Amino acid sequence: MPKEDVPLFYYYSWNHVPDVMIPNIFAEFKANGVEHLVFSHVWATRILHEPTFFAPMARNGGISLGAVHAPWGAAFDLNCSDMARRRGMIEDHKTAMAYAVDAGCRTYTMHVGAYSWVLEHVPMERLRDLALDALEKLLPEAEKLGIVIAVENSYEPPNSASEVVALVSKFDSPNIGCCFDTGHACLMSPFPGKERSKYFSEIEDAWWQGFVEMPDSFERMKPYIVTAHMHDNDGYSDAHDLPGRGRIDWKKQIADLRSCSRLISLQTEVRTIPGSLPVKTIADTFHAILK
Repeated sequence: MPKEDVPLFYYYSWNHVPDVMIPNIFAEFKANGVEHLVFSHVWATRILHEPTFFAPMARNGGISLGAVHAPWGAAFDLNCSDMARRRGMIEDHKTAMAYAVDAGCRTYTMHVGAYSWVLEHVPMERLRDLALDALEKLLPEAEKLGIVIAVENSYEPPNSASEVVALVSKFDSPNIGCCFDTGHACLMSPFPGKERSKYFSEIEDAWWQGFVEMPDSFERMKPYIVTAHMHDNDGYSDAHDLPGRGRIDWKKQIADLRSCSRLISLQTEVRTIPGSLPVKTIADTFHAILK
């Protein structure tokens, strides 16, 4: 049965917002009919070294948090190849998951990682083993806390839909699944007349062994999808645009997502650098596509 009542959580670029202004942004969302916000990776990273900063915000404005984006980057990705860092990385994610659960979050979106692949050309087999090792260590904590790890697809080989599914399918647990990223899937999909030369430069860096498009990211990931990042692009760059500004057929995309049997939540992931995109525009756009 289609899941019509799955909550939508709104992303915001909090790294550009002074703390004193955060209640104002909360109020703007609330005034525009938004009740749920994403627990940002900015907050999830900051809370590791400043655990008291978030409590006042979490109580403010009548906004709920139910989906968290984990800290990410070379020091936090599942396939982090810095062996001196890995123990700390695992413990940091366990801590972040605990704080997220305290804030009401049900899913914990994670990146596999691309830094070691792109910058150091670490072999895929090694990166896959590292990612599996991290998930093996984190999954018991997720099960204990009652949160679902959601591994996200992106546009580099270690983060491709096929790799994400290969990792997640190794585990038989309701506490691990996938975060389907609509924009990343669009970027990797072919379309008539698509020209390789128009891709943004990160594609060349990521696919140094030869570019492989993936037309069926959603179909591969569907059995495992527990949440989704929703944003648009022109098929050539990771623009994180509003729906309607790119190539995605949103009527079909929303119907497809609502057909996922494990779906817990939806998330916006439109870039919202203050001054460039009013909260009202974001809210109105997503209210419209969900109808």
